[in-house]
Amino acid sequence: MDYKEITRTLINHVEQNVKSRPNYNELERLVGFSYRHLREIFARVTGISLSRYILTRKIANAAFEIRHTDKTITEIAFEYEFSNLDTFARAFRRETGLTPSGFKNSNHSCGRRLICPGVFAPVILDNPRRAHKIWEVNEMSEMVKTPDSCVLYGVPKVFYGMKTDGNPQLTPFPMCLQAVLNYMGQNISYAEIMAYSGAAFRQRWDKNGWNMAAVDIRFTYEDHLRPFKLAFAGAGRKYKISEDRPKSISKEDSIALIKAELDCGRPLIALGVIGPPEACIVTGYRNNGETLLGWSLFQENGPFGGDCEIDESGYFIKDNWWENTNAVMSIGEDVGSQIPVKTVLENALMLMTKEEIATYGEGCTNFYGGQLAYESWAKAVEDDKNADFCHYSQGDAEVMLGEGRGFAASYMYMLAEKLYHVKDDLTECAGRLEAASACAKTMWESRDGTVKLPDKQVRSQIAAAIRKAAQHEKAACEILKNIITKLD
Repeated sequence: MDYKEITRTLINHVEQNVKSRPNYNELERLVGFSYRHLREIFARVTGISLSRYILTRKIANAAFEIRHTDKTITEIAFEYEFSNLDTFARAFRRETGLTPSGFKNSNHSCGRRLICPGVFAPVILDNPRRAHKIWEVNEMSEMVKTPDSCVLYGVPKVFYGMKTDGNPQLTPFPMCLQAVLNYMGQNISYAEIMAYSGAAFRQRWDKNGWNMAAVDIRFTYEDHLRPFKLAFAGAGRKYKISEDRPKSISKEDSIALIKAELDCGRPLIALGVIGPPEACIVTGYRNNGETLLGWSLFQENGPFGGDCEIDESGYFIKDNWWENTNAVMSIGEDVGSQIPVKTVLENALMLMTKEEIATYGEGCTNFYGGQLAYESWAKAVEDDKNADFCHYSQGDAEVMLGEGRGFAASYMYMLAEKLYHVKDDLTECAGRLEAASACAKTMWESRDGTVKLPDKQVRSQIAAAIRKAAQHEKAACEILKNIITKLD
């Protein structure tokens, strides 16, 4: 009898349900043995009791959330089914040698490891109590992996409404990349990825008028892959981007790439899979790659999520994924040199001042950028012919301004804590960007979050807010020019 395969099944189940209390009846049904017998099997194979193992996995996953999310320690404790904060703190200290708050303020890092063949999950990478390894079952590495499946558990979920310091995250690719890099052990912020990619500094307006596609991150530059390339470079990661337009990779080659990366414990980012061609995270495969698992911002979104199942872990399960996938991106294991700050700021200045870009592909669209994008937007709102305009386009334009400049300001404040000789300039620039971001909130409040544009007075208020944002951004650009000269 293959007791190691039974143990692997138990480990898989524990990881899928790590935030729940153990269901002993379900465990018995899963492996066909009494709970007493399966406990004996687990202890014999791993050298640790099943109950202790479940506790260590809860602590490891909780430690990951302490390190990489804005949740309070109390919230995390209750999410992982600890009866009170004291019980959680004692268990956390037994496993790590630190209190939860001590761990939060330490330099210890969290990422993922192979906890048994075919299952990667979060661990404390430099656990201060190595004698009490959280990844004890790693010693089962001689077991042969099942060739047709691999799932990485514990990859952070991405969803619209995620927040950093109270600010909502609304751009899928930076959300996905942050989750993947955090899972791989790199402590990088959403604001940094927004800045590296350029998404924090863009404002796009279609020359032909209202266009919901203007918010697509691929229209940030003329080269539609540039936001992704810059984000990976900013994080210091090598990467590979395989597109289906033009066809640079077959389905078979895509499956081979996905399997190779997941088998090494590295999630991938794909455009599409479920819903629009926005970024999602691929966290696992089954059926030799014909079925994918992961996180998509559209998996629970009405018409888009209707054709996928949901795994116990919360991941989507999607067959026939290839037909709706525009690109697959793999991310290198090692962290190398990152883009210089000066380069990031020069790129930011270019994005906020360049007034025209032409996008890629057949039927390419020309966009206004910089000050011209703001003025074209304001005039479109004021034009009585546009009283029944597309309010989704208005909302998307507000997102580029509100979310973008909000996180641009966060990035500038982060730099101000490191670059003391330009701290005052960076702080002033951040203040201007914050003021521009606040104008998006003014627009939202003017229309009460609804379609109120037929009202001419409301449209006048929104146009005034747009032009005010443009003034703040113009001032921020002047300050940014001065900062760049001081970085020589």
